[in-house]
Amino acid sequence: MKVYNEIDIVLAIYRGFISKRMADGIPVWIRPNATVGTVQDDPFDCWVEEEVKRVLPSTFEVFHSGKLTTPDIIVRDKQSGLIVGLEIKKLIQQKNGKDPRGMTIDYNSCLPCGKAMVKVGGDTVIVPCYYLFALMSPDNHVMQTMILLDGDFINYDFELHKEAKYSNTTEYEHGPYGEGSVRHRKMYTYPNPLNTQIETFHLRQILIVKKNALEGRKEASKAHEQIVRTDKFGNDFYYLLIDETRRKAFGNELTTLTGIFDACKQRKPKERVAYIPEIPKLKTAE
Repeated sequence: MKVYNEIDIVLAIYRGFISKRMADGIPVWIRPNATVGTVQDDPFDCWVEEEVKRVLPSTFEVFHSGKLTTPDIIVRDKQSGLIVGLEIKKLIQQKNGKDPRGMTIDYNSCLPCGKAMVKVGGDTVIVPCYYLFALMSPDNHVMQTMILLDGDFINYDFELHKEAKYSNTTEYEHGPYGEGSVRHRKMYTYPNPLNTQIETFHLRQILIVKKNALEGRKEASKAHEQIVRTDKFGNDFYYLLIDETRRKAFGNELTTLTGIFDACKQRKPKERVAYIPEIPKLKTAE
């Protein structure tokens, strides 16, 4: 029986999704909200969970983490004990064809990372974490863009991830009567791979993994592009873009892409203004 490693698992999930691909993307069957469970259970997340279960062998377990927990889905090989996390980010395309967010996307309370913590019994385990980005059609029935990527592509700093995970606090006895509370919950915005301005990604179904993770595998020779991510310390990290929905011409060299999220770096801090209602003055009697 085949022993799966991390890349085998991710490839199996990726190939399972693209096997359903039609001319306009990957069709998605969304359950009615009333049949999903709690209000926090996104029907799309539930569909992804079912599809992951469908494509992986019976030797795998697939868990849904529950509301407001990262990663959304956890996959475990019962034979080897290997665990991989999968976080899901979905946007619905606007009628004009654009995504609703642009350069960045929100990460509520916990910033993205290529590693995540899960508990196995009482033991906390650090596991690899991948992200599934989906741009849905306006009617929410077709995944027009699908990007499955290593979380390190967005952020490789696990210490920063942990700091963010535990930085939320609540202040009680707030207000003149001491009956209120304030939840100090941070909101992080990091690059949005579903940005329709990124032509390399838009309307494709792709997998992005570390180049060295594919060393010696046949998938490396099928890569269409390599993406160089350069951090603020000058370190370069190479990733391969796999697109098995398109055939690569024999002998074609890899296209190298750099600065793919550079637009995010051009943002400037905005002054937060407290808006106060303004009404016209009373007219004085003449």
